[in-house]
Amino acid sequence: MKATPEQAERAHRFAHDLRNRLAAIHQMLQQFHEPVDAATTAQLIDFAEQQYFRAMRSTEEFLDDLGVERGVGPLKRSAIDLSTMVSRGILAMQHRFERKQQVVTTSIDEHLVIDGDPHWIEQLILALLSNASKFTPVEGRVDVRLSKESGRTVLRVIDSGVGLDAEDLAMIFTRYAWLKSRSTDGEAQGRSTLGRAHQWAKAHGGSLSASSKGPGQGSVFELRLPA
Repeated sequence: MKATPEQAERAHRFAHDLRNRLAAIHQMLQQFHEPVDAATTAQLIDFAEQQYFRAMRSTEEFLDDLGVERGVGPLKRSAIDLSTMVSRGILAMQHRFERKQQVVTTSIDEHLVIDGDPHWIEQLILALLSNASKFTPVEGRVDVRLSKESGRTVLRVIDSGVGLDAEDLAMIFTRYAWLKSRSTDGEAQGRSTLGRAHQWAKAHGGSLSASSKGPGQGSVFELRLPA
């Protein structure tokens, strides 16, 4: 099927943008043919990562324009003990918390069961825990709370990290958005996984939200799922 003039123009703009991003990354890589100091290396890596995320964001917008569906597919639902899964997720992330000497506190009600796809729910939990550790400094705190409220199972991951301003909050669940907030120990800057986590929550009839009092004041991520 031949593309419409509008589609052809959109594809042309996308290809032009993508070539520019790739060319910028290539130019950055060329710099490493000569020795560079640590500060310059950090700047080059940050620039390349920014170009990568902007290229990926442009790709997402192009696919949206074409109406390409990118859902999680059919869910393989079963009864999930979310209390056990959250505890298991914390254990799986323990090496990250320990590496940054972060204090993790928990308040987990027992036997909270939901109907969902174990794979995607596990990925969702790991995404929230990983994000909290990544954007919380060494010796910071991460508080994980799981309870039942008004017929919903509610998971809150509260960190003492870099926080988010209003602009970043508005884009936090946009896939491959490049935000101003920065990770605290050299981890990758982008928060693309949160965009997918938001999609996973919606696929289960739930919601995922974020709040923050501002830069330097930590963040709260709240997952609500039907009990």
